[in-house]
Amino acid sequence: MKNTKKGFTLIELLVVVLIIGILASIAIPQYFKVVEKARVAEAMSLIASVKSAQERFLARGGTYTNDLTKLDISYPGMTANSIATKFFAGTVVNGTCASGPCFMMTVTRHTNASSVAARYGNYALNVNVPDRPQVQMAAPSAVLNELVD
Repeated sequence: MKNTKKGFTLIELLVVVLIIGILASIAIPQYFKVVEKARVAEAMSLIASVKSAQERFLARGGTYTNDLTKLDISYPGMTANSIATKFFAGTVVNGTCASGPCFMMTVTRHTNASSVAARYGNYALNVNVPDRPQVQMAAPSAVLNELVD
């Protein structure tokens, strides 16, 4: 009888574990980036919703409002001063710009039991309508700018 052993050698197992480790080290940061980009999409949706509602309010009354409850939108837990979503909190402040009435909306990322990847931390998105309608990071960095591109 021939005595043959079936199975993997220790070297073969170590090579497989090494390959899996290398793939994981590449894939995990990309996963967190994609997840955080999806969460930024929630903030962008909130900004677009408030911007549209503010434009309708301006058309009816000639000015923007600081009281979010006067807008024709509804969010759970919305107060006169802020709108809280699962990952962000938004506030609106009125002002007067060179072009006339304007408002500044700030959407700040908040954490729920450390739900923000360490490389992103807490951050805020600002939009000044109508003077600078493009969304800008409050503290721009190369890591955060990749979320808004």
